[in-house]
Amino acid sequence: MEFLNRMSEVIGYMEDHILEDFDLNDASRIVCLNSYQFSRVFSCIFGMTPINYVRARRLSLAALELQAGRAKVLDTALKYGYSSPEAFARAFRELHGISPREACARGAQLRMFPRIALQITVKGDTDMEYRMEERGVIHGLGITRNFGQWRVRSEEDTWMERMGERWAFWDEYLNGGMDRKIADLGLYRSPFYQMGVTHVCDNGNIVESIGAESDGNEYEGLEPFEIPAATWAVFTARGSLGGKDHPIDALATQIFTEWMPSSGYEKAMEYEIQVYGPGNSQSEDYACELWIPVKKKKR
Repeated sequence: MEFLNRMSEVIGYMEDHILEDFDLNDASRIVCLNSYQFSRVFSCIFGMTPINYVRARRLSLAALELQAGRAKVLDTALKYGYSSPEAFARAFRELHGISPREACARGAQLRMFPRIALQITVKGDTDMEYRMEERGVIHGLGITRNFGQWRVRSEEDTWMERMGERWAFWDEYLNGGMDRKIADLGLYRSPFYQMGVTHVCDNGNIVESIGAESDGNEYEGLEPFEIPAATWAVFTARGSLGGKDHPIDALATQIFTEWMPSSGYEKAMEYEIQVYGPGNSQSEDYACELWIPVKKKKR
């Protein structure tokens, strides 16, 4: 209930600031998530990113104004955040199927994208496998890349396409020789095996590291990375990595909408670890893990 109330606040915030430069960080703070987690949860719940929702709402409101004959196309384009009539016309046609000028004509058929309305659904029918782990500083070896203020591409069909350049980074790791090198060095071992570490910086940039836990040695071509000490809630996701959706994405949504509000814990820092252990990753029974740093909520 707490999370749903906060999501309703987010929708209200987005609607109240629909004509302003949308600040994803401000919206995400309402639900106590970072911008990356918020975008992922929002996309899983509503099937689109927050940015795409704002864009669709702006184009819907713009269409109403044009059809009512209250504004010129150029003024409307500028009002709803487009720097040129051409950019506005392209986006408008993509949503409505007609040009802004055609929308001004009587009888023009337009698509209305309504404000999201949340409905409360009590689930409670999906078990969550998790355990608590206390860990000091975790030292890793692998490769690291800064993706800036990355956004999920929710309009794509598969999770790999939705990840865009971040999946290209993983593909480079898996098929460019790094995965084999780390395996040959014997670095893949319990509990982390192959791991992907996501760190959301204070400025919203997403830094991702892929590799394994360090054995204390240095190896040519392997970059060190470090994860601060924390208490970790470790969740198990099951499902094929070859499907349309990644099993961890649905799990993350469940964690932040169901487990976290009722557990007495909250996120402790802006890190996540995805762990991919041995087994057939294309099997529907394949198990991977999501590690979330947590701390007890203050009463």
